[in-house]
Amino acid sequence: KCKCTRKGPKIRYKYVQKLEIKPKYPFCQEKMIFVTLENVSRFKGQEYCLHPKLQSTKNLVKWYTAWKDKHR
Repeated sequence: KCKCTRKGPKIRYKYVQKLEIKPKYPFCQEKMIFVTLENVSRFKGQEYCLHPKLQSTKNLVKWYTAWKDKHR
């Protein structure tokens, strides 16, 4: 069963604590992008799955990888 069945809410960049990109499995049609949020606002450290084809998700991944490379 695909772990990424329910999609998460719209997420602001500043609330992202961790971003994981998992490859697509044989039983999943798309790669899985998991975002763990900080303990702020109404999300309180929850993990969400984002739809990989949305432009906002692509921007988030691009921003996060650039930020991570900058802060190594």
